[in-house]
Amino acid sequence: MLNGQKLGIVLTSPPFGLEENFGLLDFVGQYGTPINLVYLAASLAKANINTRLLDLSYGTESIEMLAKNIVEMNPEFVGVAVHFTFLVNKSLKLISLIKKLEPKIKIIVGGVHFTAVPQETMNECPEIDIGILGEAEEAIVEVMRALKEGRGPAGINGVIFRKEKNLITLGSSNTITDVNKLSFPIFDHITLSPYSPALYKEKRDINLPIITARGCPFACTFCDRTVLGRNVRFYSIDYLSEMIDMLFKKFKVNCLDLADENFCITKNRFNEICELLRDKFLKYNITWSCSMRADSVDSYTGKALYDAGCRSVIFGIESGSSKMLNVYNKKLHLDELPEKCRMIMDGGISLAGSFIIGGPGEDKESISDTIDLIKKIDLDYMFLWYFVPFPGSPIYHGIENKGTLLGDYSNRTGHHISFIPSTLSREELEDGYRSIYRTFYSKPSVIMSMVRRHGLKGISQICSKGVKYLNRFIFN
Repeated sequence: MLNGQKLGIVLTSPPFGLEENFGLLDFVGQYGTPINLVYLAASLAKANINTRLLDLSYGTESIEMLAKNIVEMNPEFVGVAVHFTFLVNKSLKLISLIKKLEPKIKIIVGGVHFTAVPQETMNECPEIDIGILGEAEEAIVEVMRALKEGRGPAGINGVIFRKEKNLITLGSSNTITDVNKLSFPIFDHITLSPYSPALYKEKRDINLPIITARGCPFACTFCDRTVLGRNVRFYSIDYLSEMIDMLFKKFKVNCLDLADENFCITKNRFNEICELLRDKFLKYNITWSCSMRADSVDSYTGKALYDAGCRSVIFGIESGSSKMLNVYNKKLHLDELPEKCRMIMDGGISLAGSFIIGGPGEDKESISDTIDLIKKIDLDYMFLWYFVPFPGSPIYHGIENKGTLLGDYSNRTGHHISFIPSTLSREELEDGYRSIYRTFYSKPSVIMSMVRRHGLKGISQICSKGVKYLNRFIFN
């Protein structure tokens, strides 16, 4: 019972370790706030449904103990995120254990992975009662009301459920057309301390994500667009302003993570967001980080970002090979990239680059092209991911004809090999991975950048893990 009212639903997702999400950089990584669940919690609270968000992201308890704890809360429903592909097995195990302990609890699932392969997931886990496809903030309220009233899900769009021995799908994937109708995300039920920023901020700082738009108009083949889609829906500036005011007053947030896939979609929107965040920076001293496409950068971007409080940017570069960029449908002019990087860094902003290795057609020459590019461009940090074939991505179709899939879904973290292209051996892929990391993190400019940006604080954090650093990036 919560506040004298029976607990309606527990929202949760399974735990994972930093190594699963950051690989070689686990010692400077950070956990990400479950932004999908805090938006769901807000919608349920608005509908007066008693909700508990159980954030297990950084938990150390066993799945069995977590299931027991959830059942002891005595909820009518449990909503489990089947979101990240590498966590699917943990999600389904948690569901099975909950149902085993208390069969009367109704299990609702959703998320990116589930939306990509709903029938497969429902068949693999018969304990799931109903699944929601796409953006679930509105549908989950309808589902709970229908099931509580004994009506069943008939007439609800974008759900899949069991009827006798069959799976029934109603309508199409849910899309929130007007995102400004959504309630502000609820962070009250989670512990904020694990979500402190990594190296570039103090650990005592409060870091929370915000989203300024949903959807991405680009068509990278490795990206799963089954939930957010390509149609961009912007939160209004007034909505975002009120939300940031709330986050500061309620949680004393002083660092924001713009969790948009690319917040610089148009120049006008970029200018509007920078103006808003500049006001909040001057008022609250809130700094922030974001991801953006390098091709959206021009000569004034770095200064505009810095003046607005931005202190960290990530470019999705993916590869130094034009051939591989074509495979990924990544529209990026490599010859312009060194200048684009300088435009950001000259503004005083820390810049990281994200790369992929091992996609279909990757070979020793394309890996060499990436190494050559890394030598030419200036970055403060670099993240390297083994190519992951996500079920909802365009590149997934026919992927088995272009190489070898390894392991089950739990292997698809980006830091374990889950696909070997037919153009490389496993040994060549592993050597390329180590060579790219070693090339970057042994650059004198990178080491000096850490000293310059972080002083003794940053160096002490690196040196405290010095054996890992040297072994992974220099000697290996």
